[in-house]
Amino acid sequence: MDKILRGVVKYNLHDKVRFVNDIDKFTKKIVQPQTVFISCMDSRVLPSKFVGSAIGETFYVRNAGNMIPHHEDYLAGYISSEGGGLELGCIVNEIRNVVICGHSDCRALYALYDMRKECDHKLYHQKSPLKTWVALNGRRTANKFSQLFPDEVKRNNFVDPVIFDVNLGQGHVKALIDPENDFCIQDKLSQINCLEQASHVTTYPLLQPFIKTGELQIHAMWYDVYTGNVYLFSPSERKFVIVSDSNVTSLMTECGCNSCTGVLKEKQP
Repeated sequence: MDKILRGVVKYNLHDKVRFVNDIDKFTKKIVQPQTVFISCMDSRVLPSKFVGSAIGETFYVRNAGNMIPHHEDYLAGYISSEGGGLELGCIVNEIRNVVICGHSDCRALYALYDMRKECDHKLYHQKSPLKTWVALNGRRTANKFSQLFPDEVKRNNFVDPVIFDVNLGQGHVKALIDPENDFCIQDKLSQINCLEQASHVTTYPLLQPFIKTGELQIHAMWYDVYTGNVYLFSPSERKFVIVSDSNVTSLMTECGCNSCTGVLKEKQP
C-alpha cells in the first residue's frame, strides 16, 4: 500500500485534471509483485493511472462490477478466474496486499440495483451473461442492501447514517456508507458492494492463515469517475475517505506500511 498511496498523491498533484479531461486515453494493463488489484472493467477506470504503478508492480484482475466470487460458489462449481488470480498473486508470488476497487456510475451495479428484488442468476442464464454474472456474485450485496434500504424509503433524503457491517479479516467494522449523502442510491450500492466483495477474499481457505496473522492485508478502494477522486476505506474512520497529501501518512500507517515517512510532497508547477 505504501507504493499505491504515494502514487495517489503524485496523481493528485500532477495527473488528475489532465486524466479527467482526457479520459479516452488508455494505458496497458500491468501486473506487479506487490499488490493484487481487482477492479471493474469500465474503460473510465484505469488503476495504473491513479495509483502510479509501473510495469511489474501490480497483478490486475478486472471484471464487470469488481466481483470476487465467494468461496462457497467456487465449491458449488461456479469457476472463474478471480480465485485463480488470488492464488497466483498471494500464494505463488507471495503478494501480501489485495485491493478491491469499485467506482461511481458503475453499469454493472446499476444492473444489480435493478435486479435487487429478483437476484437469482438462474433467471437470466439463457438471456444475459452479464446479469447472470452480476446476480450470482452480487446477490449477497443485494440482500444486505435491501435490508439497509427497504423499498427505496426516501432514496435521496437519508437522515441517519447507513451502517454496513463488514469484516476484511481483522474484525468487524460498522462502516458508514456515504455519511455526507454525496452520492446517488446506485453509488451507495457500489460502495456497499466494494466492501462486500473485499470481504469475500477472506472466504478462501488458502489465504486465511495469512489473513489471520495480519500478514495479508485486504483493502477497499473506490473511484469517482466524475471528479477523479480516489477513496480508501478507513477502518478507524469507518468510511471511505479521499486519499490526499494531508492524510496519506496516517492512511499508510493504518494500512500497516513498512515505510510511512518521507511522503512525496511535490508542489504543483
